[in-house]
Amino acid sequence: MFPARIQLSKKTWDRLQYLQTRTRLTPNVLARTAISLAFRDTLTATVNQQKPIQIHVINRDVLFGDQQQAYATLVKQFCTEQKIDADIQDVIRSLIDAGLHKMGHIKSPLDMKNLFISKIKDDHSKPKSKPYA
Repeated sequence: MFPARIQLSKKTWDRLQYLQTRTRLTPNVLARTAISLAFRDTLTATVNQQKPIQIHVINRDVLFGDQQQAYATLVKQFCTEQKIDADIQDVIRSLIDAGLHKMGHIKSPLDMKNLFISKIKDDHSKPKSKPYA
């Protein structure tokens, strides 16, 4: 399902490298995190199908590592649920961009941790619905 090489825009690659200097995490780990954040918070998806003028190519094996099949399944499910019929390159690129937008305030590895902890706290603080008597 995934192409052998993923084409990211230069802007996306630059943002990944900037976050790398802040967090000391590699761009592939940051991109995976961005995709996870996009999956978590996306209710309605928009896929940017405009092809970037300047691209940075990253190998599928580097980007997804040994979790390639899991990401392929998640992207396929995402496309099915959102009724998206677009090129997989565009979908992956859009997911990374959406997640990177959510990571814009990251300045340290601790901020990365807080991205996920705050969501867990929010989910647990919501009142539970009472069963009908």
